[in-house]
Amino acid sequence: MIRLSFYIITVILANLSSLAQNNEKKFISAANSKLVYTGRFDFSNPAQAAFMYSGCSIEAVFSGTSIAIAIDDDSIRNFFTVIIDDSLFILKTDKPGGMYQLASGMPNKKHVLQVIRRTEWHGGNTYFKGLYIDKAAKLFKLLLPKKTIEFIGNSYTCGYGNEGHSHDEHFTYETENNYLSYGAVTARAVNAAYIGICRSGIGMYKGYGGDTGFIMSRFYDDVVNNKKIVWDYRKLQPDMVVIDLSANDFSTPVDSLKFCTAYLNFLKRVRNNYHHAAIVCIAGPSGGGSKWKQQQNFITNIVTTFGKTNKLIFYFEFTPFQMNGSDWHPNVAEHAQMAAELIPFIRKLM
Repeated sequence: MIRLSFYIITVILANLSSLAQNNEKKFISAANSKLVYTGRFDFSNPAQAAFMYSGCSIEAVFSGTSIAIAIDDDSIRNFFTVIIDDSLFILKTDKPGGMYQLASGMPNKKHVLQVIRRTEWHGGNTYFKGLYIDKAAKLFKLLLPKKTIEFIGNSYTCGYGNEGHSHDEHFTYETENNYLSYGAVTARAVNAAYIGICRSGIGMYKGYGGDTGFIMSRFYDDVVNNKKIVWDYRKLQPDMVVIDLSANDFSTPVDSLKFCTAYLNFLKRVRNNYHHAAIVCIAGPSGGGSKWKQQQNFITNIVTTFGKTNKLIFYFEFTPFQMNGSDWHPNVAEHAQMAAELIPFIRKLM
């Protein structure tokens, strides 16, 4: 492990204007074609890339001895996993108009940077404006994974509270880590790019507590918060779509016809967007019991029905277990357990 000055939990806040005036630094705009964006980003303002979903990532290969990032945030409370070469640390956006020094004093050679949003949509939009590297440094093209998996889900997919210490502990932004969610871990294990379209509390025909307005079909096309931009599905065609949406529907009594109709209609929509992608419908995670059996039966029947007229549709279920993350959600170890079950299944399909 290379131990550099950036291997810290709290990164150093610097002043954006003073750095811009420093003739020893070069500014790399968010519009630079050598930067790699994975997930949904809004480029309607060419000076910045806006995003809201957990798991959205920005990657770059650069030379030189230092790297800083210009990034702003609606809520000033989001967290990001930052990886530089073989070192990982956490960045919290804590100032408006923020510029953050990520590394300095590194060997003067090529380095790989990855910045991944850990926290989810209700933290507001994030605005990436660019990078600062040494004046004589360069940016290089990055080799990309050949496969892409889109995970559509609720709090389980987001990684809600997975760093909580017990199920009695309530959610905080500090305890949400999408990078260690089962979907992100699975994608990395099969060498696929990860895209997460997920919101805690959302469902197929009703969200948590019976909220019929908080359903994935209503929000699936969103790119960022509070802006009427619809995602263009032609931009990226994933090889696989994994759907884990049912837990919130089952938080209150379920109308089987409404649930199955909503699920089948959503599958048709996904298939219309992605003609050749494999679709995996997941049941669980769950603690077991009668609701779990009902959930299994419904999703199994939905997959069977959809499969009569559509190819590449599959069913998968997690082994039931008691969850020990915040508010009775899977913790990091349990997400790893879920990934360990899912990875062989995904590998076989891919």
